[in-house]
Amino acid sequence: MELNIIYNQSCLDGLKQLPDECVDLIFTDPPYYQHRAQNVQGLKNHKDVVTEFDFDGFKSEDEYLQFLEDVLMECFRVCKPGASGYLWCGDDFVSFINRMVERTGFQFRKVIHWHKTNPFPAMYTRKMYANSMELLVHFSKGSPKTWNHKPVNDMHNFIQAPICMGKERTKHKTQKPLKVCMPFIEISSNEGDLVLDPFMGSGSTAVAAKKLKRNFIGYELSTEYCNIANSRLEK
Repeated sequence: MELNIIYNQSCLDGLKQLPDECVDLIFTDPPYYQHRAQNVQGLKNHKDVVTEFDFDGFKSEDEYLQFLEDVLMECFRVCKPGASGYLWCGDDFVSFINRMVERTGFQFRKVIHWHKTNPFPAMYTRKMYANSMELLVHFSKGSPKTWNHKPVNDMHNFIQAPICMGKERTKHKTQKPLKVCMPFIEISSNEGDLVLDPFMGSGSTAVAAKKLKRNFIGYELSTEYCNIANSRLEK
């Protein structure tokens, strides 16, 4: 098993090659939806706009959820006892995810709320509120072994930060800013630990792990996103 590599392959195939109980922390953002704005005037290429749900090539919601459950089952196998996990999801699916993590053997612990301070404004014509909240499900394999407590005000299940902007921003549409990744990786792992991200995307988990002196291993099906992530790591 080589560390600090993003493998350009399906995470299910990759996870099956990992040994049992080798991972200290999971931090991941699965493709629970795909941004689609083709039918909304002026929004075709705008990042962070959710206009309708599309399960990233899967034929149905049920098919997607079964795939994600299969991934989590493999994650449970490769996690050490006491390992924590964090999984991003939309508010429409948090109840599914909570039940899913428990079916696969993990213990659900808490839902963390990320308030985006600069979401795209709500469109009057669609009669919807601005999509300013994203959720992070915290779970663990038994009682968490690592819990690096921060000051009390930094231990809330709420974090406020803007979406990626400026030099940090890549073309990946669901990129998570380092500001909403690093605190949780720091709390739930130690230097030298192994952080797993089955859906590496633009590489935010890997970059955060490297900055915090953790090892990482990840999988990303898109060659383009693998190149983006590796470029970020080189910098």
